[in-house]
Amino acid sequence: MKKKFEGANIVIIGATGGLGTSYARAFADEGASILLAGRNELKLQELAQALPEKTSVAQVDITSAESVEKLAVLASKWAEKIDIVVNATGFDVRKSLTEHQIAEIDKSVNINLIGSILISRAFLPHMRANKGSTIVHMGGFADGRLAFPYYSVDVATRSGIFSFVESINRELQQDGSLVRLTYFCPNSADTTAERPFHSVWKEMGISISSTDQVAAELLKAVEQKKTIYIMGGIATRFFAKLNSLSPKTADILLLNKYGAILKKYFGSNESKKMNREKKNSSLKKIALCMVVLSFGLYGLLPVVPFISFNLSLKMVIAGTIMGISEILFWLGSLILGKELIIKYRNNFNFFKCFGKL
Repeated sequence: MKKKFEGANIVIIGATGGLGTSYARAFADEGASILLAGRNELKLQELAQALPEKTSVAQVDITSAESVEKLAVLASKWAEKIDIVVNATGFDVRKSLTEHQIAEIDKSVNINLIGSILISRAFLPHMRANKGSTIVHMGGFADGRLAFPYYSVDVATRSGIFSFVESINRELQQDGSLVRLTYFCPNSADTTAERPFHSVWKEMGISISSTDQVAAELLKAVEQKKTIYIMGGIATRFFAKLNSLSPKTADILLLNKYGAILKKYFGSNESKKMNREKKNSSLKKIALCMVVLSFGLYGLLPVVPFISFNLSLKMVIAGTIMGISEILFWLGSLILGKELIIKYRNNFNFFKCFGKL
């Protein structure tokens, strides 16, 4: 039986990454000839040796227009017809905007957005006449425009890619070209880069996909000639659409909850400090109430002798009031601090007063 991509010539950029490697293996298993591209030639060679013989390698820096142009020329010489280009590169930073380093912002924009533009610009002239040819770019979670807090720069680049792909596809249609760009949004995957964040996704109730599962979905997106492909099922696609139509509704239904979880992991140090101070302030108010209540209970002691009980029961009641008062006071004092305890020892030790009576 003929394999799905038998005879297809595929360029995979960022091939040595967690997803890029799985894409390469998946296409190779389906009979494709593959040109592996990336920065690390040694890793590219190691991957090529693990794949069928119809595999070549090339170095590229997608942040350099000259480097990407050279790759496109090399690819056009490597294969008479380039069927698919997969841009599997990506970089993201998850933290408060104020804590982003300028170098991190530059890297996110240059790799995610500018890199996608440079790849498309370089390869389209070599593919424009090829019926069914595809350039695939990576989006973010859902449709990439789901603006999670602490993902600000990353989501800006993914949203930019979404609009770029949409615009170029309309441009190609106007030109009568049968080439298309695909915006592929993978689920959170079990890669080395993503593994440290698995606990976050799990707390949010979002499943983790294997890299093989993501690769299978990518092949399906290409085979079905999709221009936008979102992993995660109907619920994820629905929520992505809802967020684009009514962000406030999306906030109420889910994003506010997600935001609180993400803040716990990625919030700024200043934000975390403010939260701690807020919690401490609330705790101190409770502690102050405990201290005040302890004095209030002590204020009931003069009433005890006038209660119509026998002497032994009065002693029990008085002792209970004093015991509860002491517990409340000392617990509250421990929270409020040493200063109050010292003042109490010097001026308000009721046990000492009681002993003098």
